[in-house]
Amino acid sequence: MAGAAARTGLPGAVLAGDTVLPGHAAQAGRGPRRPNRGSAGNPLPAAWRPRMAATGGSARRVLAVSVGKGVRRTVRRLGRGNGTSVPGMAALAIDRGALASLARQIPRGAVIVTGTNGKGTTCRLLAAVMRAAGLHPISNHEGSNQAVGLATTLLAQAGPLGRLPADDRAIGLFEVDSGSLPEILPQVRPATVVFTNVLRHQMDRYLELDYLTRRWERALRALPADATLVLNADDPRLACLASGLGNRRVYYGIEDDAQDRGTDSTSDFPRCPACSGELAYGRVFYAHLGHWECTQCGLARPASQVRAAKVDLIGSVSSRLQIQTASGDAVLEVPLPGLYNAYNAVAAAATATASQLPGSALPAVADASAGLLCAERAVIEGRQVHLVLAENLNGYTEVLRALLADRQPKHLLLGLNDRADSRQPDVSWIWDVDFESVRGLVPASVISGNRADDLAVRLKYARWTAPGAGARATEIVVQADPVLALQLALRRTPPGQPVWVVSTYLVLWQIRDWLRRQGHLSALWER
Repeated sequence: MAGAAARTGLPGAVLAGDTVLPGHAAQAGRGPRRPNRGSAGNPLPAAWRPRMAATGGSARRVLAVSVGKGVRRTVRRLGRGNGTSVPGMAALAIDRGALASLARQIPRGAVIVTGTNGKGTTCRLLAAVMRAAGLHPISNHEGSNQAVGLATTLLAQAGPLGRLPADDRAIGLFEVDSGSLPEILPQVRPATVVFTNVLRHQMDRYLELDYLTRRWERALRALPADATLVLNADDPRLACLASGLGNRRVYYGIEDDAQDRGTDSTSDFPRCPACSGELAYGRVFYAHLGHWECTQCGLARPASQVRAAKVDLIGSVSSRLQIQTASGDAVLEVPLPGLYNAYNAVAAAATATASQLPGSALPAVADASAGLLCAERAVIEGRQVHLVLAENLNGYTEVLRALLADRQPKHLLLGLNDRADSRQPDVSWIWDVDFESVRGLVPASVISGNRADDLAVRLKYARWTAPGAGARATEIVVQADPVLALQLALRRTPPGQPVWVVSTYLVLWQIRDWLRRQGHLSALWER
């Protein structure tokens, strides 16, 4: 559970969806006990020590990896979760240097992808390109993107003495939570850091976006001089990120005039990163992403070395991009809809270019697999069920725009929740979601989650429930329980038509877990 790990902050905390070995969390607030070091201060059996020393490891590290691997097996054997966080917690509680040690062993170093939206999808697209280029990416594709999740990913690859297998084609590819980047950078020391976008999200965690980017800039100072930054030129907060650093930069963006929206009601209107002056836009693609220039100091969007010259959005399931790079052009068939996924594909192409992968590998994005809760698909009762994560203002807006861009009616299950730990983060962002532009395109919708009533009120004010001006009224039913909501949505959807589930995390996770238990989706580690 990616978000839960960051919220606890304690190496011994027990997360929803995970478990620990018996006795490791007997007292609230305590982490796993420190191992019994014995009189010699070494927790390993004496017979192991010469072999461990020959590998260059340490006793504490070997114990950390061994315990972490054992926790992972136990969690999955008991069916108490996916084991994506707690194994790393256990390992790091024993040896805080375990993540750094394992990351240093990856022969081709690591690529880190971070940002507000799209980092997981960008990783999946890039992983397909890497495999086509003959590389073997080690990726946290199961979704836990804090330090404990990366540690879990690497200890799962490691042998019992804490060594990764000898593989000169192995490369790290890690999705990293925006708030966790300062913690992870000095441990992983990546060869490439990719930034997707900076959008309003979990303001109770990240505070203002300028504060978040300043934290990133402080963390980036510790990057090796030969590391590369891959930056979204269309996002003014990223285009000038850490401008004082001498690291190589590769910019990417969209050039297609046909995708220019002119304005976007979801923009948060960032100021000039140099002088705080007002920005003017020649093109707006979505939110505040576009071709920008400062009206006061003249700072402008940098030229993109990797760009989408043309973007064709094909229905609600795919898109086609014409990509231009310094080494040549490529046509990418992207198995994902929407302009926001076009940006993810360009980010993946830019990272591949920065990593000097062959251009012939770029079309492999067509082979990318669906990510956790992002475009996953199941078939139940003869109907396709699509799961799409939408965690913030821009995510929700762009998903709805992408699904309904063909103006064909679709049956939706919309979800909204706050956190499961009884805290009440702000969900007022739903009032800025552009529900109005897709009014009349949803004949029926089930609303779910512990904030379903809030969402139903928002849709009422968007006039979804009122016919008029040629728009058909939406029949809305509120069912707070996510599983019951899905069953209701299936009954209300005509045979042969799909159900699109668009929701924040917890609702979507509960639906996915039920689909897994019913045999319609596989467990995370089987994907």
